[in-house]
Amino acid sequence: MDYQYWNNYYNKKIAPIEPSKFAEYVLKYLEEGKKLIELGCGNGRDSLLFSKHGINVTAIDQSDKSINNLKENNSMDKIEFIADDFIKTKLLEKRTFDYVYSRFTMHSISEEEENILLQRVYETLKRDGLFLIEVRSTKDDIYGLGEKVGRNTYIYNEHCRRFIVIEELVDKLKSIGFNIVLADEADNYAIYKDQNPIVIRVIAKK
Repeated sequence: MDYQYWNNYYNKKIAPIEPSKFAEYVLKYLEEGKKLIELGCGNGRDSLLFSKHGINVTAIDQSDKSINNLKENNSMDKIEFIADDFIKTKLLEKRTFDYVYSRFTMHSISEEEENILLQRVYETLKRDGLFLIEVRSTKDDIYGLGEKVGRNTYIYNEHCRRFIVIEELVDKLKSIGFNIVLADEADNYAIYKDQNPIVIRVIAKK
């Protein structure tokens, strides 16, 4: 993962601060008082939304600058910000969370790391828990741009992204034991300035 890239990015404070459309969409699946962990919370915009709706949130990100800033500027009692590697973190203990939320983070890790993470997510979820995913697709307009460094993986604009094939992700989730509640691939989900990428949304239930 691009540790220095993200530290610099969040230090510039140019990231959107309003909640993502995906976070607003999944609110209907969440119940007040339950526990959610966000894998790669960035500047905290989605975790803060969940907390405001009564969800007990653990928000982790590898960018210590972003996490320190969130700790200094937020004192909400239903949210905890932690600087950590979301693949290796000890927080993903068995049957700990009702929800695991991952938006635009799985395409920042390798396929080998993804395989480890998916299994760990399944184990950390309680029965009937949900894994909420939004990720860049191989149908994204910027797919194939820049330097190829791996399968479906490119460094473009100083940032490494691994684009996801929806059928492969769904098959992996099913093989682990998840039931698929939603699997969609479309544009108009993650509009940012003049960008309107095709992205994947998956909701999987343990």
